[in-house]
Amino acid sequence: MKVLLVLVLFCLTACSSEVKLTEPKPLIKKEEMTKIMGEVALLESYFQHKFGIPSSYKDALNISVDRVLKKHGVTSKNYEDNFRFYASQYEVFSEMNKTIIEQQNKNLLNY
Repeated sequence: MKVLLVLVLFCLTACSSEVKLTEPKPLIKKEEMTKIMGEVALLESYFQHKFGIPSSYKDALNISVDRVLKKHGVTSKNYEDNFRFYASQYEVFSEMNKTIIEQQNKNLLNY
């Protein structure tokens, strides 16, 4: 449920931005970015559930997110730039978030 909340907040962020940003270099393909965003959302959800207060898990979350990014060969700056780029495109970003939600739901059903 918290994953859904995080993803809805991502969508709302995208809604508030009407300016389409220029394509970042290097561009992370939409499918790969969706996978990364899903993993990051899952980590955020886990840490929020486990520890509650953001200040108590901020460092551990950052380390975990850095590991995910490293696994995908992405720097945190590149991830942030790509996140902003995709978030500036409402339809694309909504589709990405829908894919993440569907994958998380599928994972829960198979758990």
